[in-house]
Amino acid sequence: MRLPKVNVKLLPIKAHFFLSNGGTSPLTPYLTTMAKQRGYSARLVGAVFSVLPLAAVFARPVFGAVADHFRCQKTMFLCFIVVVTLITASYEIVPDPPADVDNGRDEIALSTHQFWLFCAFLAARYVTLSIVTTLSETMCLQSLGKDTHKFGQQRFWGCIGWGSVSMMTGWLIDWYSGESPIKNYTPGIIVSIVLLLADLLVAFKIDDCQSDVVSKYIFKDLRKVLGDIKVVSFLIWVIFFGIFYGSISLYLLWHMEELVTRFHPEKYSSIKTIQGTMFAIKCFGGEGPFFFLSGKIIKKVGHLNSIVIGLASLSFRFFLYFIIKDPVWVLPVELLSGLGFALPYSAMTAYASVLAPEGLKSTVQGLFSTVFQGVGVGLGSLITGYLFNEIGSSETYLVLSILALVVCCIQTITIKIMARTSTSQENGDVNYSIT
Repeated sequence: MRLPKVNVKLLPIKAHFFLSNGGTSPLTPYLTTMAKQRGYSARLVGAVFSVLPLAAVFARPVFGAVADHFRCQKTMFLCFIVVVTLITASYEIVPDPPADVDNGRDEIALSTHQFWLFCAFLAARYVTLSIVTTLSETMCLQSLGKDTHKFGQQRFWGCIGWGSVSMMTGWLIDWYSGESPIKNYTPGIIVSIVLLLADLLVAFKIDDCQSDVVSKYIFKDLRKVLGDIKVVSFLIWVIFFGIFYGSISLYLLWHMEELVTRFHPEKYSSIKTIQGTMFAIKCFGGEGPFFFLSGKIIKKVGHLNSIVIGLASLSFRFFLYFIIKDPVWVLPVELLSGLGFALPYSAMTAYASVLAPEGLKSTVQGLFSTVFQGVGVGLGSLITGYLFNEIGSSETYLVLSILALVVCCIQTITIKIMARTSTSQENGDVNYSIT
């Protein structure tokens, strides 16, 4: 039996995705619940996480343009991994808020220096991680050359890292916290630092495949790209996808803790273990297989159709969140994350690379990341936080389910119209038809 060929050139980027995602998973998904534990309301947390992406709105395209113009993306990439590691370690010195913040009154929280230090930590970490993500995905796509549809097979290893480390650190946090109602995240921070330092060593081995083509008029050329109706419509869909993704990545754990408080208080001592197991199921059973198979699926149904599938899956997933009362039942629902995140995210990332001309790869990838994380996730945080505070977490996911279904239908119609009016297909690389 012949063994499958291994592309040695891509091994470092696979290892980077594994270590980088594994290194950020002990802290990133718990940030909103950490804020909740500090006594901040859902409305205030939603406002904070909607403002954070504004810094990234400027940082991603600016640093992407600098990387393109000066051809220094690998140097910048390595530097920001170091910065992320230092910022992660700094959480240990962020002081706890005073006791009178625990009543959830926003005006009291806003008057404390502890709140603003916590916000400064969040902002610095958010911006640096977003730049690392943008540069790493750009370098990965450059290494793939014309095989951009294989991006998901590389990103698959990030999913493996996130799932395996999340499951371990969730248990460690519960074990280290004991019976205390206050969860101690120190074990997660230690694991995060170790893996990020290992990632730095691996990152040195990643080949620098940055194009020799340098755009002399970056912003002028970028305006031409933004003048394409396909690009504009794509970015609108990216915004909505970011809204839905933000409502899950920032608030699903909050929703699970609300369910525990309301219906199953006996499970609170093991909630981080449940959440860590949820991430493992989400990654290994949901996102992992679809990241690995996304290239074949995208070639079969097209980039834009893959986003339609993702929106339909998200609508169904939100509805299940609405009817669930026991947080344990969230675990099998996360199997849908493959269709709802891995496939459409791979399609959007690859499509952004297809749309970008030579010399603007980092710039356009930075623009895509900005629209997704900066605008979309920011709006998702603001909307979800407000709705959580006003109508409750379960009812919020019912509203989002309906919205996702409406957006899915509109996108389906739009793609059909574009297919009829388009004078040419991009050699089968971008499929406008609905199959």
